Parts: sequence; structure tokens; C-alpha cells
Amino acid sequence: MELNVRIEDNRYMEKFFHRFPQYETDIKANIFTKLPDIINNRPYKIKPAYHLKRNNHTIYEYKVVVKNANFRAAYIQIGADVTVFFISDTTIKRQFVSLLEKTSLVD
Repeated sequence: MELNVRIEDNRYMEKFFHRFPQYETDIKANIFTKLPDIINNRPYKIKPAYHLKRNNHTIYEYKVVVKNANFRAAYIQIGADVTVFFISDTTIKRQFVSLLEKTSLVD
């Protein structure tokens, strides 16, 4: 399936990329190339962010691996539209979900 992937422009994303400018290009490349591949070919790599929802849609998360760094990204998928709206350097899932839950990005 052809996916339309986008990165939401919000203050959390701006803050993240401001904090990690050296990884911005690689992370964006990962999101636009690896994420569609994972969704289409390796769905077992994708996990829901526990009970969290955004606009009544399940939030999913996946590990972003670039160079010698790891991050976690949260996104929702509506049909072929995928929107990544949160990234963190917190890679432990429970801590990542807790951080995400404290934002204004979830229902």
C-alpha cells in the first residue's frame, strides 16, 4: 500500500529537532522511508502506545535507529495517511508512553 507520511509541525517536534539538530536529516529520512516499509512489511515491529488515543485513533510507536542513536516516534494512521507527531530520545516504552501522555497531543 502506498502511504502518505507526514511529520506534524508542532511545538514538541520543534523542540525535539532543536535539541537534536545533528540527527534531523537522518530521522526524517527514516520516517519517510523506513516507517512505510515497517508498516507494509514488518508490522510486528509496530506497537500501540498502550491505551493512548489521538482524535479517537490508536497511537502507535516505533523505534527510530539512526547512526549511533535511538529514538522513539509516535504516530497515527488513518487509511493510507500516516502522521508522526512526537519523537523522544526516551527509548524505554513505558517511559516514552508516560512522557507522551503528559503532552497535549493525546485525547
